Amino acid sequence: MEDFTYIFLKNDRVGIVGPNGSGKSTLMKIIAGWVEPDSGSVEIGQTVKMGYFSQENEAMDESLKVIEYIKNAAEYVKTRDGSISASQMLERFLFPSGVQYTAISKLSGGEKRRLYLLRILMEAPNVILLDEPTNDLDIQTLTILEDYLDTFPGIVIAVSHDRYFLDRVVNRIFAFEGQGRVAQYEGGFSDYQAALALKAGAEDESRGRGADRRGAGLGSAAFSGAGSSDGFGEESGRTVNRNNWKETSGEP
Repeated sequence: MEDFTYIFLKNDRVGIVGPNGSGKSTLMKIIAGWVEPDSGSVEIGQTVKMGYFSQENEAMDESLKVIEYIKNAAEYVKTRDGSISASQMLERFLFPSGVQYTAISKLSGGEKRRLYLLRILMEAPNVILLDEPTNDLDIQTLTILEDYLDTFPGIVIAVSHDRYFLDRVVNRIFAFEGQGRVAQYEGGFSDYQAALALKAGAEDESRGRGADRRGAGLGSAAFSGAGSSDGFGEESGRTVNRNNWKETSGEP
C-alpha cells in the first residue's frame, strides 16, 4: 500500500475488495495488530476493543461444552435490545438448548466456525473485523449476522467477494487496484461497480476523442500523398459471476 491514510469513525461500515493475493487479509491483520506494517503506522484508540473473525479458527478446547466456551467470553452481552444471556445468544445463532451442552468435539466444521464467530461477538468488541465470512458461514448464519450488525453500535470492516453481503452490510469500499494503490468509493459493492463503469466509460470516450484527432491528422497526410494507418485494440472483457464477483480470468 502506498500513501494511504484513513481514520475510522464510529459506525463506519467498510468493505475491502480486490483480487486474491492483493493484500486484503494482510491489511486486516495489520489493523488487528497481528502483523506489523513494513512502513507507516497504525494508531489504535485507548477505548478500542477489536473482534477479529479471521479465516483461521483459534485453537478451541474441544472438551468444553458449547455453552462453557461462550460463557468463558461473557455471561451476557449488551445490545440495543438490552442484555442478552449467553444461552439466548446461542439460540439466536442456531445452537438450541439441546445442543448447548454438547462437547465442541462433536460439532461439524461449519458449526465450529459459527461458534467461533459468536465467541467474538460475546467478547463485546466495538470494532468487528470480518475476513471472508461468506466462505465458511451458511446463508442462514449470514442472515443472522447481517441482522445483528444492523444494530451493532460500532465499526465493521469486512473483506469479502460476496456482492450481496457487501451491499447489505457496508457503505464504503476500499478497493485494491494494483501497484499498491487503494482507492475509496462511497456506497456498497453495487455502487462501486457503477463507479467503475462510469470511469471506464469516461476513459473510453477520452480514447475515442484522441483517436478522432489522430484520424484527422492522418487524413491530412493522406491528402498530401503520404499513406499511413493506425490501429486501436479494445480491452479484453472480464467474466464476472453474478453471485460472486471475483474475476474468473486467470484467478484461482
